[in-house]
Amino acid sequence: MIDQRKRIFAARLWLLDLLLTAASFFLAYGFRLLFELEGRIVMPVQIYLPTLAIILPTWAIVLPLFGVYVESTFRSQEQIVRLLKAIGLAWLVSAAVQSFVNPDLPSRLILVFTLVINYALLFSHRLILSWTKKHSALGMRHVAVIGSGKGASEFARTIENHEDWGLRLAGIFKQADVRRILEAGGLDELIIVADRENLSEFNETFLLCEELGVTATVVLNFFPHSIARMELHELDGFPLLSFSTTPTNEALMLVRRVMDVVLSGVLIVVFLPVMLLVAAVIKLTSSGASGKVLFKQERSGLHGRVFTMYKFRSMVDNAEQLRFELEILNEMDGPVFKSSRDPRITGVGKLLRRFSIDELPQLYNVLRGDMSLVGPRPPLPQEVARYERWQRRRLSMKPGITCLWQISGRNEVNFEDWMKLDLTYIDNWSLLLDLKILLKTVPVVLLGRGAK
Repeated sequence: MIDQRKRIFAARLWLLDLLLTAASFFLAYGFRLLFELEGRIVMPVQIYLPTLAIILPTWAIVLPLFGVYVESTFRSQEQIVRLLKAIGLAWLVSAAVQSFVNPDLPSRLILVFTLVINYALLFSHRLILSWTKKHSALGMRHVAVIGSGKGASEFARTIENHEDWGLRLAGIFKQADVRRILEAGGLDELIIVADRENLSEFNETFLLCEELGVTATVVLNFFPHSIARMELHELDGFPLLSFSTTPTNEALMLVRRVMDVVLSGVLIVVFLPVMLLVAAVIKLTSSGASGKVLFKQERSGLHGRVFTMYKFRSMVDNAEQLRFELEILNEMDGPVFKSSRDPRITGVGKLLRRFSIDELPQLYNVLRGDMSLVGPRPPLPQEVARYERWQRRRLSMKPGITCLWQISGRNEVNFEDWMKLDLTYIDNWSLLLDLKILLKTVPVVLLGRGAK
């Protein structure tokens, strides 16, 4: 119930933000009527409604991406900055779409006014919410905490800090007081903070709550975990408790997959002439008729599942057989092999590698679902076999063509820091982070930074 209220709060705030955004547009139109610019005629408001049709869905998508609904308090400077960045990007996207759809419509000044008014309204709205704390969509829900010790006190403090979710703490009570406070009435939910050893002592409490129609909730803080997120599900009546360190929002992962398919398909079409030219050059510069254009290699994918990865061949044909003879040239620590003096790399291959052109066939791997556009780089199975246990967690997300390591200097980063960068990506994953990495990859590739 508490988690549902948190989601309702965020959804309600999102809808109010969209209403305020629409209001900002109409206020901006009214404000624009006050200014007479030579050669600029303000047309009837209905002419500008297509602009509003661009603004609303853009705001609806961009605002959640910046995490402006993650926290329930809006007094922190971080929330102010998040909101400013989100509205700024939404405005830029709207202006770009407007210029593409109808560049002749003179509504740029209205868009500017909308930006300023919108930020003022959304920020003021958050200030009012933080001051009043009386905005629950479902009314106040009275809860009592049952337990003793530090755990019960900390959870009670959390309840007190979230009155904005419509929660009111009736107090902290011991197990002996349960029957009295339940029979006295007035409680909507009983929250039990118990140790694993004495959880069975609350059997009677659960039955009493069931009989009186009071929701009983158990704080499951006794299972060992440090970074895993805990989620409770149900399957045909069986309660399931899950611990996960990877993203579990199926809707967001579906959006990510759609983005992968659409963007990789577009990139294949855009780079098709380049890929055909590269294929021809590789074939023409090969020593014999058997020279292969593509290099196929088994790599470890999601959770270590092996798949075939494709690249343009940048080495001699028997490069795999020569690999173990060149260990002395390895410039990377850990189980991976990287060398700027690798004699197996062809003349054409050096150019392909410098600007990551050899990676373009991996767009096919993305279309197939073996890889994503963004994610930890796929390792060789023999490298994975030499991983330390904590390093294997980088396999818990689908591998990608680019990643934090790719934009952080690549081969200039030592192996342990590389692994930590991948784990940082997994722990902080969001669609916005993927977008940032993709955008930062462009200058890295064009400048050939960190490549060997």
